Amino acid sequence: MAVCYRRRRMVQFQSSENIQTTSAASLYQAFGLRIRSDFPLTELLTSSETAADVEIEEAPVPAELSGATDIGVRYQAAPGRLLLVVDDIARFLISDGRRIAVEPFPGADPEVVRLFLYGSAFAALMHQRGDLVLHGSAIAVGEFSVAFLGPSGVGKSTLSMACQQRGYPVLTDDVCALRPDASGQLVLHPGLPHMKLWLDSLKQFDLAPDGLRRIRQELEKRAVPLGKSFFTIPIPLRKIYVLRPTNEEGIRLTPLKGPQCLNALKNQTYRLRFVDGLSAKPAHFQAALVLARQASVTRVNRPSGSFQLTELADRLEADFRV
Repeated sequence: MAVCYRRRRMVQFQSSENIQTTSAASLYQAFGLRIRSDFPLTELLTSSETAADVEIEEAPVPAELSGATDIGVRYQAAPGRLLLVVDDIARFLISDGRRIAVEPFPGADPEVVRLFLYGSAFAALMHQRGDLVLHGSAIAVGEFSVAFLGPSGVGKSTLSMACQQRGYPVLTDDVCALRPDASGQLVLHPGLPHMKLWLDSLKQFDLAPDGLRRIRQELEKRAVPLGKSFFTIPIPLRKIYVLRPTNEEGIRLTPLKGPQCLNALKNQTYRLRFVDGLSAKPAHFQAALVLARQASVTRVNRPSGSFQLTELADRLEADFRV
């Protein structure tokens, strides 16, 4: 199935605060940003506002980035610009934290194009804006948020879903976007209103995969709509748990202090390699320093051969409820 995004001629009026457009494009919201797109972003919540922070359009994207100062796997970066190339899917050009141009390859699945848009492309855009972007899922606990960080496959989404079933609304899955509020404290903004779970996790929650959208056709991973259990208000991040499978028996919680906190936040930054190429390292370090002073950071060792979900959720709930 070929991607067919209808292009629109757009007249733009740009201010230092936001972008105004006169097209019929739809306005959406995610990661605390108002997003105007001239093609549907069906996974996002819509917004009734008229001003946009970010503009997304289908447009030609160059195969190489002129003036690139950092070239890595699938990306080329320069201050304020990043070119992301996903083979057989699309090219994305992210500019100045305000615009993303998308050029899908022929035959690319639109849902997969959007998957990379919401992940790597938006991560680059938020790094350009000076946000702190972490690889994790998060829940709301009263008036503050709790984040579970770690590499892919460590169980962040499964743990968040377990907490959701205990009555804690989910703020975001996979990408945690933090930026300061008027008082200077970092708040975590709601992401996408669904979670991504593998089949074995669905079984643990007695959720049937039938009728749930596949993340990608070749993967046995499903999008689980959060509905009313999606928390839509940004709130301060107070507790962080870094999940780490080990060969140890049992579950062990170790509070981290000082440089250990900063190293943990650095290592769990979403698309950390983008930071250097975008010349965003100073802003990233300052944001991580603020967060390390604001939130407790705890390393969570769990047996690699057994997730022990109920026991893990019990231990962490007892800790973050204090």
